[in-house]
Amino acid sequence: MALAAGTTLGPYEITGSIGAGGMGEVYRARDTRLHRDVAVKVLPPAVGADPDRLRRFEQEARAVAALSHPNILAVYDVGAESDLRFIVSELLEGQSLRDKLAEGPMSARRAIDIAVQIARGLAAAHDKGIIHRDLKPENVFVTKDGRVKILDFGLAKPARVASAGAAATMMPTVGGGTEPGLVLGTVGYMSPEQVRAADVDHRTDIFSFGAVLYELVTGRRAFQRDTAAETMTAILKEDPPELVDTRTPIAPGIERIVRHALEKSPDDRFQSAKDLVFALDSVGGTSSGSVVKLAEPNRRRFRPIAAIVAALVAAAIGAAGYFAGTRGAAGPPVFDQVTFQRGYVKGARFTPDGRNIVYSAMWEGRPYEVFTARLGDHSARSLDLHNAMVVGVSAAGDVAVLTNVRRIRSINFMEVGTLARVPLGGGAPREILEGVWDADISRDGKQFAVVRTPAGIHQLEYPIGRVLFKTNGYISHPRISPDGRQVAFQEHPLWGDDRGYLALVDPAGKVKRLTDEVDSEQGVVWSADGREIWYGASGSASPRRAVVAVTPSGARRTIVHMPGHATVCDMADDGRLLFSHEMESSAQLVATSQMAERDVSVLGFGMWGALSDDGQMLAFTEAGPVGVGTRGYLVFVRRLDGSPAIEIGEGATLGITPDGKTVVALMPGQPTKIRVLPTGAGETRTVDVAPVQVDQYFISWMPGAKEFVFLGHEGDARPRAYRVALAGGPARPATREPGAAEFWNRVSPDGRFLLQAPGVGAELQGRGAIVDLTNGQTRELQLADGDQPVTWEQDGRHVFIAQERDAGATIYRFDLSTSKREIWKEIRPADPAGLLSVGRFFVTPSGNAYAYVATRYLSALYTYSQK
Repeated sequence: MALAAGTTLGPYEITGSIGAGGMGEVYRARDTRLHRDVAVKVLPPAVGADPDRLRRFEQEARAVAALSHPNILAVYDVGAESDLRFIVSELLEGQSLRDKLAEGPMSARRAIDIAVQIARGLAAAHDKGIIHRDLKPENVFVTKDGRVKILDFGLAKPARVASAGAAATMMPTVGGGTEPGLVLGTVGYMSPEQVRAADVDHRTDIFSFGAVLYELVTGRRAFQRDTAAETMTAILKEDPPELVDTRTPIAPGIERIVRHALEKSPDDRFQSAKDLVFALDSVGGTSSGSVVKLAEPNRRRFRPIAAIVAALVAAAIGAAGYFAGTRGAAGPPVFDQVTFQRGYVKGARFTPDGRNIVYSAMWEGRPYEVFTARLGDHSARSLDLHNAMVVGVSAAGDVAVLTNVRRIRSINFMEVGTLARVPLGGGAPREILEGVWDADISRDGKQFAVVRTPAGIHQLEYPIGRVLFKTNGYISHPRISPDGRQVAFQEHPLWGDDRGYLALVDPAGKVKRLTDEVDSEQGVVWSADGREIWYGASGSASPRRAVVAVTPSGARRTIVHMPGHATVCDMADDGRLLFSHEMESSAQLVATSQMAERDVSVLGFGMWGALSDDGQMLAFTEAGPVGVGTRGYLVFVRRLDGSPAIEIGEGATLGITPDGKTVVALMPGQPTKIRVLPTGAGETRTVDVAPVQVDQYFISWMPGAKEFVFLGHEGDARPRAYRVALAGGPARPATREPGAAEFWNRVSPDGRFLLQAPGVGAELQGRGAIVDLTNGQTRELQLADGDQPVTWEQDGRHVFIAQERDAGATIYRFDLSTSKREIWKEIRPADPAGLLSVGRFFVTPSGNAYAYVATRYLSALYTYSQK
């Protein structure tokens, strides 16, 4: 039933009809509360009449509403009026991609720009665990200003295709029409796994994206047949026509991307939408509006290696951009390595003449030391400043450093020290201010911008004593503008997490965020003329930290992508960039009474591990090298008899049963779904603990391994210990009342007691508790700050407790009755270079085996310029 103008649905007044589709009729409406125009989609009666469909719809609507991304239609509200269900979203002006394609061929530049925006939207949603399942030109909208919006994201979940004959009537996003219309409108964009009615994941969207990209660059559909059955057969068994046979020249890199996205097997496709964005950027430039350079037509198929080389060359040339202070046409980019030792570099600056570099580094695991190096030489000179970190250099040659550096926590090398200045030629530092987290010195050397926490929260001061900004998170990389009038800095909302924003503040304390939130950001520099701020950032456009430039007005461009992470350090007056190239790795280390400690990682990034009680089977999760596309978190098991590792599924390992036959894992992004993976023959199951959400990647087994205990929470409630049966069923609180220190939960061998301890950095450090699960009685246990209970010893009287140190950890055997502790094992990785942290300790109850994870950053300084 059509709604007339003037009809009200809650606070929304209908003003006109926009159109109709498989998911309902869409109207223009006025939000009478906020006085804005919106779009209201009234859902088909079948959705409201089916409680299960309505529940799924509302869940997914809430999930999409939580997304905030410029390439996804914003959802404002969900409501009901009488028997009508409706969803409210932003009102768009423009046309669908289907209508735009009907206008005729578009330029290659525009096609790639649209494709990149679609891929960015997919990446943002996939990061939140949301899959579209019906991506096609009808569900992509192009606004009048060129912005691409994905519609019905997460709301157009199709029913499974029962048979070829039924396919045309079981796609709820498609309205009435003839069968050929249905085939061309929806079935032609289904993935092979959808055609087979098999389980789907985010990679089904990547196949549909490939079909849309094919149509964008060729003007024709990838799988176009006369009937639904023939189209689905083509999707399953045939490749689309060659792109090189089109009349429009197609870049070979684009052909490679299309083919890779349209692989029949999900394992053979791009494994993430972020990889798609990076691949498209490599061929077509690195930002909206960048020029796409098409290759001349070639009538033969490119070999994979040739296509890859072509894409890399295009990326290097297209990403270069201009540098402040350069004149004339830009040449090819040039990278020159400055440092060559193994370790971690933090804090580096050009000297005023631009010919030398002063930097601080932890080489081979030693504390920070300050060095100078002449560009072109392979050696460096120490300034005899130990445990000190460079934060700035003035035009007069004074070096600003932090001395007496103390590591606060291992994540992201967060440190605090005493601000001091020292002549570039060397000498004793002159101390200025204690308790400084980061700082910069003005060009004339007269003022400092500092980050301090005098009241327990981070604040930015410029000059010292004038507070310009405060946050409950933390602040990093303050950089004073060349004219000394503003300070650029990175704002991180979460303590210890380097995601955040690039912001700008003036002397009056007026703060402006120049960027959206990015997944990781490190390093800030001003161009010599002050027109741009360069920084290192990663996000939906790239899983690696690329070098990005932004103007004070917010206009952005990507300068260059790296195979690892880039931390921007400084820029010379002639435009040369100094940056740190970083590679992160994480080793899964294990040792038994018969085997010396060794790394058993498969992909170079072990994250969570657990041992069977006999110490002969290890289960662990790896995510692949940082910045390299993978299928997500992969679970491996490895017998410690020299056998190779075996991949058994996906997820973050929570634990392994004492007999080593079953692994319990959690899918990131799905905090209520616990996966049960057999290490041998058997089927994978899922235990849904909703409405409880799992909060930590470890569990503790009850006797007999029929149940396990985990940390979780419901809604806004405080986290507490829950227990759930391995066979499935509801999660139940493990204790009668939430404890004050429920972070580390460890069950005694007899299942009677639960040891609880607060997390690292929690307010209740030193106050643990032992809860009697039979009667709820609790007794306090005095622990040391930073104690991490690992496992109960099999005698039930002792527990293994770990204490992290800067270069390792100590595991103690702790007597629960006397609180006495004795050293059981010193954890000191054989290779200390770049060691960031050790953690995720696991000890068997008998103490015959242990495992832990060692994470390290290795970095080197480079300069980047254009000749």
